[in-house]
Amino acid sequence: MKRIGLILLILLGGLSVKAAFKQDTTIVEFTDKGVKKRVTVYTSGNKDFELPRNLNLENVLKTLGVDSAERRRTIALLEQNNAKQDTLVIAAADGRSVKIITSDAGDLSRKDKEDNDHWSRSDKRDNEEEKSNETRTWSSKPEKKSSNSRFFSKSDFGIYLGLNNWANGPSTVPDLQTWGSRFVALSFQRNATLINGKQVDFAISYGPEIAWNNFMFEGNNYIDNSTGKIEFFKSAKDLNKSKLVVTSLNLPIMFNFGFEEAKFKIGLGGYVGYRVGSYRKLKYSDSSKKEIDKDNYGLNDFRYGLVAEIGKRRGITFFGRYDMGELFKSSQENASGLQAWTIGIRL
Repeated sequence: MKRIGLILLILLGGLSVKAAFKQDTTIVEFTDKGVKKRVTVYTSGNKDFELPRNLNLENVLKTLGVDSAERRRTIALLEQNNAKQDTLVIAAADGRSVKIITSDAGDLSRKDKEDNDHWSRSDKRDNEEEKSNETRTWSSKPEKKSSNSRFFSKSDFGIYLGLNNWANGPSTVPDLQTWGSRFVALSFQRNATLINGKQVDFAISYGPEIAWNNFMFEGNNYIDNSTGKIEFFKSAKDLNKSKLVVTSLNLPIMFNFGFEEAKFKIGLGGYVGYRVGSYRKLKYSDSSKKEIDKDNYGLNDFRYGLVAEIGKRRGITFFGRYDMGELFKSSQENASGLQAWTIGIRL
């Protein structure tokens, strides 16, 4: 009955509402689980629409040409109202304005008055039943997004998982095992949004990170620093595991761009870091015993490099890092020129 009443209300509701019902009218009716309401969308015009398979208010309004700011505001207003009444949404043919009519708009009027001065309200009825129904008209004037609709959160915690390798070293440096040379990092960062645009957000992200770079050698090769200069040897015994582990405290700084429509982000930046620990780990095939030898292994204490990230707004992000400085000190001739790089995902 409420749905019938809403339709009758529009048909009888004055010139501004009647204008939405021209000869060519598209009517879409569905249940939106996000706003938890039965929604009927009307739009007029000669344009043909191919409706999305997944019928929700966001997708339908996007198909009808309603821009992202209007869609967000429409959905936000409906989500603020906890009532289960049916809702009627009228989208203008040009996609520049939206009207919402509900059979119980009391809560929406209070929320709207406090949070959305951008809305205008007009009563369309003279009798008591009609007075309980209100029409809300969205202004087509451009407006900045509210601060709570930023693409990037104010802060976040990330886990980086990746694979290490190195490049530009002498031929005497052994190859690394691909899957054994793992990278793990724990990162806490702040996101300072500098541009909160209609289509693109721009933020600078920064924060501390602790990272572990594992360099696992192929075959029976291992690293040795007993003479003060690192050398690579081949063990007479079979090795199950031979790796060099470097622990660093880093400070990445990223310039991030978030694209509203595609819910897509890309970041470019760099990092500086300080080595806080390193050790060699050996495990022989004929013994379960592990040998762990802590040493600086001729490694540079300071690290710096470039980083890039790309991914969806919510979900897995892919990243790549490249050390601009050398991994080992210049005095370490047997590993001169080695630069580490990493690729992986951020959770």
